[in-house]
Amino acid sequence: MGSLDRGVLTGFICRLCSEMHRVVLHIYGQEGIRLCISEKINKYLSINVSPSDPLPKTICNNCLERLENQHRLVMRIEQAANMLKGHRRHVGHGCHVGLCVPCNVNQNK
Repeated sequence: MGSLDRGVLTGFICRLCSEMHRVVLHIYGQEGIRLCISEKINKYLSINVSPSDPLPKTICNNCLERLENQHRLVMRIEQAANMLKGHRRHVGHGCHVGLCVPCNVNQNK
């Protein structure tokens, strides 16, 4: 158990999977802030991280990749929903599915 304690002290335990890794990203380091890691964790996962909590502030590459994939999936779903809402507005104004030419539909409806 000594090596696990040492891993916690040096910050090489991933906050998400709790496994030890030689290479980790600091959630609140320059790159972690640039990638909005804490915001993505708090938004997409059922846990919350903060700079003041007593748990590790690092994330391994595997968990980072999974978190980024989740973020891309959510962004894609939101874009598709917005596109479909826009398409529905056009269809509601007499456009035909598949033949809709951009019209001056009020975007606030």
